Amino acid sequence: MLNLSNLKPIQETLSPEVQQLLNQFNDIILPSPVGWWPPSIAMLTFILLMLTVTLGITFSLFSRHKNNKYRREAKGLFIQALQNATSPKQKIEAANALLKQVAITHYGRQKVASLQGESWLEFLQKTASHIEQPAYLKQYLNSYYQKNFVYDEAELEAVLNYLQSWIKGHHK
Repeated sequence: MLNLSNLKPIQETLSPEVQQLLNQFNDIILPSPVGWWPPSIAMLTFILLMLTVTLGITFSLFSRHKNNKYRREAKGLFIQALQNATSPKQKIEAANALLKQVAITHYGRQKVASLQGESWLEFLQKTASHIEQPAYLKQYLNSYYQKNFVYDEAELEAVLNYLQSWIKGHHK
């Protein structure tokens, strides 16, 4: 009910019919709050859009992870080959063989199998141009054909780091 107590002085001067009508007034009834269900068209569109984006990102990340499986395996084999090698010559030989396997896996046998020497180095540079190739890479990759090659520890480390970076970062 409407509180008309502050209108007492005015009510006393009003006629009985008007007083009776004023007493019939009720409080304003507020509508119930808007619920979440059913959602509006805009909300349904937003939810559908977010679901689509989430599924797209998930699919993209899953595909990327699946497509890079050979890189993860090659990285593990690379580390294992370096640990098993007893000489710098064996390290270079194992790393180059593994690099060739990775290249064949990714680019195909017809494109990679026949590459050697200068063409192999050009291929490595072309497929990972963002990775700086050491100037002495050719000497080290050809070192297992030379009998008395002297290995510099810092250069050997730089070559092995380059080869590992190539496995991780080559592209089409």
